[in-house]
Amino acid sequence: MFGLFKKKTAKKAPQPETRNEDKLATETPSEATLQDQYIADQPINSKAEDRFNRASFATRIAETIATRADPSSIVLGLFGPWGDGKTSVLEMMQETLLSYPNAIVVRFNPWHFQNEDLLLRGFFATLADAMGQSLPSMKEKAGELLQKYGSVLSLASLTVGGVVQITPGNTAKDVGEAMSNVGLDELRTRIERMLDEASKRLIILIDDIDRLDREETHAIFKLVKLSASFRHTSYVLAFDDVVVSAALGERYGAGGSPAGRAFLEKIIQVPLHLPPVDENSLRQLALEGIQNALNQAEIELTQPQVDTFVRYFDDALLPRLETPRRAKLLSNALMFALPILKGEVNPVDLMLIEGIRVMYPNLYTGIRENSELFLRGEREHRGSLQEAASRVSSLIEQTTPELTTDERATVKSRLLEPLFPRISSMGYGGEWDEIWGAEQKVSSSQYFKRYFTYSVPTGDIPDAHITMLCETAPTSSDTEKQALLEAFAARQGLPRVISKLRQREQSLTQAQASALITAFALNGNLLPRERGMMILADTRAKAGMLIAGLLRQIPAGELRQAEAERAIRIALPVSFSMECIRWIRHYEDSPPEKRVLADEGEVPLRTILTTRIEEADTESPLFIAHPKDATSLYWHWANETSAAHVQQRLEALFSATPEQLDAFLACYVGEAWGIESGLPRPADFERRQYDLVSQLIPAERVASNLRLRYGAELDSPQQYPPETMTQSRRIAHQFMTVHQCVIQLQQPVQATTENVVVR
Repeated sequence: MFGLFKKKTAKKAPQPETRNEDKLATETPSEATLQDQYIADQPINSKAEDRFNRASFATRIAETIATRADPSSIVLGLFGPWGDGKTSVLEMMQETLLSYPNAIVVRFNPWHFQNEDLLLRGFFATLADAMGQSLPSMKEKAGELLQKYGSVLSLASLTVGGVVQITPGNTAKDVGEAMSNVGLDELRTRIERMLDEASKRLIILIDDIDRLDREETHAIFKLVKLSASFRHTSYVLAFDDVVVSAALGERYGAGGSPAGRAFLEKIIQVPLHLPPVDENSLRQLALEGIQNALNQAEIELTQPQVDTFVRYFDDALLPRLETPRRAKLLSNALMFALPILKGEVNPVDLMLIEGIRVMYPNLYTGIRENSELFLRGEREHRGSLQEAASRVSSLIEQTTPELTTDERATVKSRLLEPLFPRISSMGYGGEWDEIWGAEQKVSSSQYFKRYFTYSVPTGDIPDAHITMLCETAPTSSDTEKQALLEAFAARQGLPRVISKLRQREQSLTQAQASALITAFALNGNLLPRERGMMILADTRAKAGMLIAGLLRQIPAGELRQAEAERAIRIALPVSFSMECIRWIRHYEDSPPEKRVLADEGEVPLRTILTTRIEEADTESPLFIAHPKDATSLYWHWANETSAAHVQQRLEALFSATPEQLDAFLACYVGEAWGIESGLPRPADFERRQYDLVSQLIPAERVASNLRLRYGAELDSPQQYPPETMTQSRRIAHQFMTVHQCVIQLQQPVQATTENVVVR
């Protein structure tokens, strides 16, 4: 794979091309150190490890300091942003300095000391230890002088003009009465004389100053101000000058970053900025880390996937790498995310989303919290699309204030639009949802949350579990199949299971299709039946579609016919059998390739269902056991036998128990949804429901039953009863309202008859 990356960089740095189409990065000696672990944010230890052509820069600084003839002190500033490699440059400087016998190298870490007093004492203790090791014959003398100097200096205060003042009382208390008469100048002279005699130069390297808090930052520069006047002494201070200037500016001068920078200019005599990292080297480091993360997750990208990632990485992520630390952060982010979501998301999309998280963290948060903007459907009105596009642009601007207008345009067109095509000006219809879902893309509403939660959320099902279901179903018992579906149902995932299986229908074997038909047919009671104004097909209906699709994976003819009949015979509850037939049967407007059975093959299915309905009604009246499906079940029953047959069963029930008529009529009243509130309420009993009921039992017999139980109030029924009225009484009033209108319409029309409108 990396051969393709190298072709992209050939214009920048021509080099021999090594083809290896299966990797993101070429094998390098450093790759072995990356295996089986996150990339530690550690500096390099020697010039041999230099990857960014900074060894010569570090060597030049070290040689200049070590060979400097002027004995006066000097302070160098090594400036660079966090993570840019300042510590690595110090390590390479130290490596060079160790080859000079006259150099005493001291590495001082201010992080180890909690306050100004400890910082000052610790600094000179560190110097004493370093000099003692370099000058064994003067160890005792050097230690005594430097520790005394640090003790006295820790009690000093720097006044305007650089004058040092010492409080005698505090001096006597800390270092003894004898020392109170020994000034800092005298101690400094003794130390310098000792360095003269030894022909040594102290070279003090101080790192991570920009990581200190404001008070600690002030203390370290006070230390340098008070002690940097030693002859034969050089300081190299490594820090982010922007961060440190802001910290110092609060105390010195007029305040703010300019005041802090003015103060730095008084301390730093030689300001040096790290040379910029070579982009090709930084890119190589990042790609090695990415390849390592893929290796650890045992994910192998195809060539088209590599091409896709490289293009968008180079266009929109590479410009933001900036420092080696950023490259390592991206590698470590992928080291974490890829194994967790392996097989559950599109790996290239995940790598790019993680790239956004590392390089554009605020934009990442904006995408995560505004999913509707990035997943919006094409069916919206044009005005809504334009408004959404404006909101996307506004969000990008708000979350990337550091970018220029052109840079934001690049991020949008070269990174966000490829990930979320619907934010572009191109049109993507509803059919793309299925395509993106099959590819596990972040642009699919089924998969979006996975990319931002590092998990499969409740209501979703890992793709690995779907694969397991398909693979184990043929050899699982009915009880084991039920346990699998119950586990999916427990995490509210059956809707997603069915959706994903429908995407896989054509890839399933005959044995898998047959086993899955059995699993869902026997467990129809587990399938949720969602309610909602905009729900056209609930999960149970989609399961019926799935079974029809699975039947198409079984060879046409006797095998498929037998499988279909078995499904209708075993499906539970009986209403689910009817739902399956609804999707198995062929409709005139359906394409021929969607046909499941021949016309004559559908007849036995209806016969099986009719027998099952008769049996179910014998056990318990359909309107009691299956209230949501009773109207359809009664229609099928009457259509396959006769209305008179069903009427006989119903009249026998209502004669024995008249009040059961209320439950029967209630089955014909569905739900209405408030447009403003969105809340469900019982719908009205209207002419359409009246006609359906009348086909099964004469309307006058229904009216007689209702009059018998509700009395004279039905002589003047209310078409819109108050909400406080019970549901059964409300339906009785509305039935009688329609019934009276129908009777009037059936009477001979008189000239004076007023128009009567029946709803």
